[in-house]
Amino acid sequence: MRFRTLPIVAILFVAAAMVVQFVISFSLEREHVREVVEYKMQLAQKDFFYVLLGFHNAADEIRKYVLEHPGTERELLEATRSELERYPHIDNIFVKFAPGVYQGKESNYFPRTYRSHGQTITTAHGSDSLDYYVRDWYTGALRCDSNGYWSEPYIGASTQTLIASHSIKIEDEQGRLVGVVGDDFRIEWMKDILQDIKPHEEAVCILHGTNGSLIASSDNSTPENEMRYKNDKWHWMAYSQRMYPINMELMIAVPNRIIWQSIQKKSLITLCVLIIGIVVLVLLFRRIEKNQKAYLQVENEHKLIQNEMQIARNIQRSILVHDFIDDEQLSLHATLVPMQSVGGDLYDFYRDGDYVTFIIGDVSGKGMPAAMFMSATVTLFRATVKHHLSPNVIMGEINSTLSSNNSSMMFVTAFIGRLHLPTGQLTYCNAGHLPPLMVKDGQCRWFDMKAANVILGLDETYHFTEQSTTLDHGEQVIVFTDGVTEAENARKELLGFDHLLEQLQSVQQPIDDRTVFDVVRRFSAGAEQSDDIAIMNIMRK
Repeated sequence: MRFRTLPIVAILFVAAAMVVQFVISFSLEREHVREVVEYKMQLAQKDFFYVLLGFHNAADEIRKYVLEHPGTERELLEATRSELERYPHIDNIFVKFAPGVYQGKESNYFPRTYRSHGQTITTAHGSDSLDYYVRDWYTGALRCDSNGYWSEPYIGASTQTLIASHSIKIEDEQGRLVGVVGDDFRIEWMKDILQDIKPHEEAVCILHGTNGSLIASSDNSTPENEMRYKNDKWHWMAYSQRMYPINMELMIAVPNRIIWQSIQKKSLITLCVLIIGIVVLVLLFRRIEKNQKAYLQVENEHKLIQNEMQIARNIQRSILVHDFIDDEQLSLHATLVPMQSVGGDLYDFYRDGDYVTFIIGDVSGKGMPAAMFMSATVTLFRATVKHHLSPNVIMGEINSTLSSNNSSMMFVTAFIGRLHLPTGQLTYCNAGHLPPLMVKDGQCRWFDMKAANVILGLDETYHFTEQSTTLDHGEQVIVFTDGVTEAENARKELLGFDHLLEQLQSVQQPIDDRTVFDVVRRFSAGAEQSDDIAIMNIMRK
């Protein structure tokens, strides 16, 4: 009797096991999709924030310029042109002065720089027929704090493309209204971000305004499709989140068939295992469940790492300067080769008339944290270098900000120099970085580092000491990170300072950053790169 009922019991047992397996798999897969979508939304928020931060910084730079240089019309227009050229997605940067603020101009005085048919045009007049004081960007800026006002997207009159406006009010030290500065920017870049953050090839990412208007999508969706994604719970899983600081909402819709396909594969595996050994069904089922959770966790962690590396790669690619200097006074060029897809090494420079200020640094650690810390360091340098002349003051400002709330205890070694081209005077400040090389007529010597200072990010009260030297015509400075001197060959030997100097003295070509990198590459032939490499060459012609 028992043998007759055994097949029935086995079938019922297998059916019950398959039902249990289906329920568990569905729950895990749905939770996995939710976690991935939430992470993708975090990535989108970061991408949106960094791009919009650039638009805000452009307007804020003009606001500061108006307050610091009142009444200089030509210089103001040059400043708006300079900021417009830095951001390719901005079509228009403008200043609307309040009535009576700008003496000798009409009440609607409206200087601006804008793009039109591939050209950059500056104008400095207003029209009494256009009452700018009732425009949305003007009244919105007056209502908002220093973060400014972000408008709803609209079709630009001149470009006939979807744009949005960002505006900030300008107030003097007494709190009197000076005017409003703002920029109009195209939002076509949003579609690229939506395409990049798709958690699955069949998923759909849609961005719409708070008023329900469709702004951009990863698959050219229509408002009707958007409603279907939200309402058809059987076929779609839809998640929404507001994008700060703009008044837009991101929706990511994932088809349920992704879960069904995954469950089908897992169910087939489970069924085969059950048929092979029903006797050990309980033990095998527990192990399958454990392995399944481990597999999903490893897969999710792997995807998170890949996404972090992609973010870090985009940040590092966008933050670094690629337009170097080569004129009759100065040659400045840099080379950066990360060990992996991203790195913590950095460089930047800023030229102001006869002065050029440069920085090179090395962030502790690797991956996303190092890329973010590197981005913060470069941003702080750019924000500080325009307002301070002395390298030790710039170093102090950067260090004070990096050290504040640095719970992760990350740090940066850095070298900042400021070269006066007519006299060749080089003032520099070293924060725990390697000594640079001075090169003239093929002869190399190391800098005399009498004041090395501490590294950046650990002591916000530290006062940095600077030094100075003089560069002759034709003399150059080569600064680099420890990825050069600590390069390893196949025998695990380090390149070192002495061997680097010996190799540079023997080369038959002009010495610059690319020459130094060639020495490292020849020495490390047959071995993997052991650290990030950044090299900068500054020559006074």
